[in-house]
Amino acid sequence: MGVKTFRAARAVTNFLAKILYRVSYYGRENDDGEGICIVLSNHTSFTDPVFTANAVKKRDLVFIAKESLTGHGLFGKFLLACNVIPIRRGESDIQALRTACGALGEGKSLAIYPQGTRMPGVGPLPEQAMAGLGLMASRSKASLLPVAICYGKNRRGKPSVFRKVRVFVGKPIPYSEYSAINERPNSHEIAEYAFGKVCDLFNEHNDER
Repeated sequence: MGVKTFRAARAVTNFLAKILYRVSYYGRENDDGEGICIVLSNHTSFTDPVFTANAVKKRDLVFIAKESLTGHGLFGKFLLACNVIPIRRGESDIQALRTACGALGEGKSLAIYPQGTRMPGVGPLPEQAMAGLGLMASRSKASLLPVAICYGKNRRGKPSVFRKVRVFVGKPIPYSEYSAINERPNSHEIAEYAFGKVCDLFNEHNDER
């Protein structure tokens, strides 16, 4: 049920996003859909999961989201039906991390926003990344796929209806790369390194064209 619900939701939101936000995707060829993967992106708007899911169409993503979202009636039940993993923001939620690592162990692909919360009007910075990303990556040895969502410099990091949104998929970061950034990288260092790739994409492309 989870995969079918996710695919149906992605198809509907893709149609709406093209009409409402004139969204364009670049670099989709960087992901072949093979192997376990953690997709990471900057987070500025509640619409970001729509763009992330449709940027990586070869994968059925399992999103990690704050626990409060899954507690809102029908909407919360819908998120759970899409295999969303709830996590308690600002806490060391060991059970959620175990569930996420278990999903990776089953060959699934995760989607995570390393900043931990929406940051409208704030450009992404590597040091904003939370260590949970690095922990899951080092334990699973998954490849990391950076995605940058660009709304344009003059919109304070928020989407505007009928104004173009551009989404960029970067090259995957294999375990052999992020595990070798220094002699023994810790979770924070891995998270910052990977999110730095998202920041690079964002800084390169976040203009008004």
